[in-house]
Amino acid sequence: LLIILTVISLEASGQKYTIYVDDFNSEIKIPNRAINLIRLAFIDGIRNTNRINVVDAVSAGSDLSLSPLEDARRFRAEYLLKGNLIQREATDDGSSHRRYHSRENSYKEKFTLRLDLIRTSDGVTISTRNYEETGSASGKDATQYSALENSLINVPYEMGLFVENHFKVYGSILKVVSIKRDKAKTIYINLGYDDPIKEGQRFDVMEDGMIDGNYMEDKVGEVRIDKIMGPKISLCKVNKGGEDILRIINEGKITLRLVSRKAKLFDD
Repeated sequence: LLIILTVISLEASGQKYTIYVDDFNSEIKIPNRAINLIRLAFIDGIRNTNRINVVDAVSAGSDLSLSPLEDARRFRAEYLLKGNLIQREATDDGSSHRRYHSRENSYKEKFTLRLDLIRTSDGVTISTRNYEETGSASGKDATQYSALENSLINVPYEMGLFVENHFKVYGSILKVVSIKRDKAKTIYINLGYDDPIKEGQRFDVMEDGMIDGNYMEDKVGEVRIDKIMGPKISLCKVNKGGEDILRIINEGKITLRLVSRKAKLFDD
C-alpha cells in the first residue's frame, strides 16, 4: 500500500526548481552598493533553504539583448524573480556624546521591496508581495550601511516562508513500522538525504480524497522526522493522530498528504 504525501518544497525526485533572479530595479535614487546589499541578502535567504537552485543574473552573465523572461528561459529556469525597491528612508540621527567627547553616530534604515514571482512557461505572475524591513545602528563606528545590514536580519526567515509557500515536494508513506494500542507510532517515508528535509522537522498529516464527486481534506495527525536513514527513506515518529493514520492506511481508500508546518520551518 502506497500512501501519497505532500511536503512543501521540491519534487520527489530531489530535482530542485530553478529561479532566475533578475537585477533588482529601483523607483527611487539609491547607491548601487545599497541595492546590491539588499539583493544579495534576498538571494542568500532563498539559497539557505537548500530547496531552490538560484541563477543570479548578475554573476551568471545575463544577455542584455533578451528580456528577463527570455533570459530566464535560456537558463531553463522554471521561475523568474523580479525585485523593485519602491521606497527607502535612510536617516542620520547623530548627536554629541559628552562622556566620550566625540560624535555618537546613529543611523536608521527603512525600505520596501516588491518581489514578483513569474512562471517562465507562460509568463504569468503567480505572486506579488511587498517586504518592509527596518534597522538601525549606533556607536562611533556605525554607518548607514551597518544600519542597512541590520535591516536585513529577518530576510532569511521571510525567504524561508516564501519558499515554503510556493514550492512543494511529493513523496509517500512507505510503511507503518510500529504500532502500540492500535495506534501508528512510527512510519517510514520516502524522503531522505536527497530531499530538503531535516531531523526534527514536523508535518501535518492530511486526509484527502473524493466523496460522491466532492473533494475533501481534513487534518488527522502530526509526524516528526526522527532519523534520516538514506537518500530516499526516513523514520518518522507519530506525534498525534496515530489511530486515525493507522485506520486510514488499513482501509486503503483515502490518500494521506503530509504538509510541512510553516510556523516550524526553522525549528530544530
